[in-house]
Amino acid sequence: MASAIPIECEIPGAGYDFQDVTSLFVEAAAELEPDNLLFMENFTLQESMSALEIGEPRLDSGLIVHEQLRPPFDPMTPLLPEELCWILDRSLAYETEFHAGNFLAHTVHTLLYVHHLSDIDPDVIPSQSTLANDPSRPIELVTIVLRSAVQGLLKCCDLAWRELARGGAYDTEDWQSDKCEVSLLEGMPVPFVVSKLDEAADWLSDSTKVPTRWKTALRARLLLRKTLIQVMSTDPTKDRFEFQKLVFVAKDYLHTVEANPTIDIGPDSPAQLAFDPYIGRRLQMATPIRVVPPPSFDQTCKILNYFLDGLYEVGLLETVDDLSTWEVVGNLRLWLPGPPLRVPYLRSMTQTTFYDGFLLLNKYSFEWMINRFFVETIGVNYDSIRAAVVDRWTGGEDPPMKRVERSLYKLITPHFRALWNNPPRRRRHFMKALMEWHSLYDTLVQITDNLDVEDLPRGHLMTQLPVVALLWRLSIVREVVLSGFQLELYAKEERSFAYWYAVQVIDAHLNCLDNVLHVVQEGSPVHREMLYQIQFLTALQSLCTALSLVSMPLMSFDWDRTRPNFFRRYKWAFRAEYDAYEAPVIAPPELHEFIRTCGEILTNGDPIPAEPVALARSILTGLVDSNNTGGWAGLWAKDRMQLARNLLSVCDNLSGLPQSAEQMDVFDAKALKWDPAFHPWFPRLVPASTAA
Repeated sequence: MASAIPIECEIPGAGYDFQDVTSLFVEAAAELEPDNLLFMENFTLQESMSALEIGEPRLDSGLIVHEQLRPPFDPMTPLLPEELCWILDRSLAYETEFHAGNFLAHTVHTLLYVHHLSDIDPDVIPSQSTLANDPSRPIELVTIVLRSAVQGLLKCCDLAWRELARGGAYDTEDWQSDKCEVSLLEGMPVPFVVSKLDEAADWLSDSTKVPTRWKTALRARLLLRKTLIQVMSTDPTKDRFEFQKLVFVAKDYLHTVEANPTIDIGPDSPAQLAFDPYIGRRLQMATPIRVVPPPSFDQTCKILNYFLDGLYEVGLLETVDDLSTWEVVGNLRLWLPGPPLRVPYLRSMTQTTFYDGFLLLNKYSFEWMINRFFVETIGVNYDSIRAAVVDRWTGGEDPPMKRVERSLYKLITPHFRALWNNPPRRRRHFMKALMEWHSLYDTLVQITDNLDVEDLPRGHLMTQLPVVALLWRLSIVREVVLSGFQLELYAKEERSFAYWYAVQVIDAHLNCLDNVLHVVQEGSPVHREMLYQIQFLTALQSLCTALSLVSMPLMSFDWDRTRPNFFRRYKWAFRAEYDAYEAPVIAPPELHEFIRTCGEILTNGDPIPAEPVALARSILTGLVDSNNTGGWAGLWAKDRMQLARNLLSVCDNLSGLPQSAEQMDVFDAKALKWDPAFHPWFPRLVPASTAA
């Protein structure tokens, strides 16, 4: 029967002298009781479970089911221009999936021409007269145009692979480095690939065999690929103007591509055979085959637009010498819903642009970094502070300035690179770094305690040196706590304490700002930033206060469950190493204080959560109306303003919270729905009818 499934698709090993022993296993298993296991030497549970992979389509890469049977692929099959255009668009779509963190074997390598480049080399193929002569399917579309496009695709993947391998991206976490022993043209120079793309574009321009519509569409795709190679091979720290110009050129070509979309091809088109999602069974790979559906043409163009926007932002950041602006941008990229989280390549490129292992921004030394750190935090450079410390030092030994510098060396550069880690990795880095930030704080406390400041006015800068470390440490603690909502880490009974603890941390941060605001030069970027932070943090504190109150009913008062969960969640704050320092930790998480606060609330009556929401709305409205974006937002002032507007939207949504004690008594906390797509930190208040 023609429709019968071939035996080789049913039993692996057909054609060899194998015997079916299924009945033997069935008879043996009948003698076993349920839940019993038998073991013998060299045959354990691991070996028995491994046997399950055989014949399982998701795990057994050697098993070919009937639906996966394909006609043989001939790389020299002539193609119509629209078929070639479809192949180029689909390969670009798969490339975006590689950048999204998928394996090359599941994305780019599914394009079979990747494995047949030598077969379509115009220098080694037979004479044109021996090939099929179809005017609508010129063979040059394969040997010249398609071949150069595939070379460009592989070179882009090679350049991305190199950046990801040397940057801060984590293999198997952010991206997959396994090439499956398939060449990405590592030894082929970029100028050679660019010249081949130029040759293909010139052939299309001069050809009379390709209709004008498809000539324009194909040339745009080739020139877009050429520009992508050029921009990815250009170091923005060494040639910033060329880098930015190439990004704009790529955007122009992308717009042309969008204006000349491909068309759907039929199921019988030879272009359909150009991709094999199961190519992994013929490659050297140790992971199960996974079919990755490529995005649509419109989605691919949208993703590529985000990619080019990210490259443009890297070019802008390279021009910025302010550390605080780098931090503002790093935070905004995580706190704002748009654009989406940058792909690992862009995040890695941003990290290496900031610090390449030798110099910051390819031009500044470590000494410059320390001076900028102090200038942007309190308005005075480190050299002046060190000279004043040495002049006023009363301790028995030399002032521990080397210890301060050592701590800053271990903190600053990793901190800014961590801003572009993936969100979980970023949060873990911050938690681990809090110990070293406290060490810096402890050292500055020791220095301040041993200074002769009797002739200085109260509140002088030299008496506020520990605040420098606290301002940074408390902002990191706040980010650790609030990012737990964005990563959806908290169980419902943990949310009230998390908001309450954020309130305590913000309160300590505001106290620090109040202590140093008067010593900072009025009108300076540092002063403007502090004024912005005071308003922003006060609004944030008010929202956290309201959410802590309304989420209290979600708590569990089972002490045997609450206490261990608390210490597991905040273990970063209770490390034994803190005992080695004299200075106490500022604003540690204290469960007993939270329980006491809950008791006072129950004793003194229900507070009104709508009041702090109204206060937050008033403050944020003032920020928006005054167009106050602080002192370090720079070119990203609009993004920072959008952050305030997003919080205003949260206030508008939460305006339906209880406005009286009576409403608080009947309020159902299940009406609060936490969704990072709505806001990374705060929930949406849904109608009571949909709360269940």
